[in-house]
Amino acid sequence: MAKSHSNRTARAVLYLRVSSDEQTESIPAQRAELTKYAKSKGYKIVREYVDEAISGDATERRVAFLQMRDDCDSGKFDLILSWDQDRFGRFDPLDAGYWIYPFRQAGVRLETVAQGEIDWEDLTGHLIYSVNQLGQAQSLRDPSRNTTRGMLASAREGRAGTGGPNPYGYRSKDGEVTIVPQAANVVRLIR
Repeated sequence: MAKSHSNRTARAVLYLRVSSDEQTESIPAQRAELTKYAKSKGYKIVREYVDEAISGDATERRVAFLQMRDDCDSGKFDLILSWDQDRFGRFDPLDAGYWIYPFRQAGVRLETVAQGEIDWEDLTGHLIYSVNQLGQAQSLRDPSRNTTRGMLASAREGRAGTGGPNPYGYRSKDGEVTIVPQAANVVRLIR
């Protein structure tokens, strides 16, 4: 399983990820913080892996992550540094083991600025990691479910706010939908 590390300087790779194109400052900010963190720990950074504009739960599309996973068995690095556990991945807890297994087998560990060292080797570490992953996975599901619920409620109540433009002949103001009289005449003629 895990390799034993001698007293040599730990060789680290940086894993940097953002979910969308709008996060233009995030990669440089993550890099700066991780470089500072590595220096404070005495780690030698040997490579970076960067996934831009890819959600943490779309692991099969994260090319850099998959390359890092393939490279972990090369013996060229001992640990992965990531800003936060969710930057490393927002795995469904049932899938997490599949993605992490090669790292564990190669003796490569994960360390984050936000959570510190993630221990995949003992029960407590497994539990903490799993609970955090469950929270991350749930945080991806909740906003879309809440948005859909809100849009349906607005539509049922005849209020604006369903996410699209007003239908022809209607106007919305302060959440109230009203008929535009001139447009209503056109709609009657079309029928």
